[in-house]
Amino acid sequence: MTTAAHPLGDPTYVNFTTFRRNGEAVTSPVWFAWDGRAYVFTTNGTSGKVKRLRHTSRVEITRSDVRGRAKPGTPTYSGAAEIITDATARAEHERVLAKKYGIQWKLMGLGDVARKLTRRTVDVVVIRTVLEPAAD
Repeated sequence: MTTAAHPLGDPTYVNFTTFRRNGEAVTSPVWFAWDGRAYVFTTNGTSGKVKRLRHTSRVEITRSDVRGRAKPGTPTYSGAAEIITDATARAEHERVLAKKYGIQWKLMGLGDVARKLTRRTVDVVVIRTVLEPAAD
């Protein structure tokens, strides 16, 4: 089954918005890669994003720059996200990110090595997001 890319395309950065229990939106700029079926990124398993996704999978995505600034008029897409903790699936998605971000991804991996050396590990998870079809 072939799935066409979403109109969002494959941006370098997006604003990833999750929602608190009271409905308040919380937005974070993240690296984001298209794996052919969904968008993926990695994050700390104890991050606020993960905590909020545990009670609602509802998310919104907007193209942005590295600092989370979106150009005026940039469309926002709604979707649902899931938290992936399985090591095999996580490794597959991390390869997609490594292919897209190249040397930047490798440099981020140095932080993981430093954490292991200091015995401070971080529980990394993948967030997989399927966006709703764009309204015509």
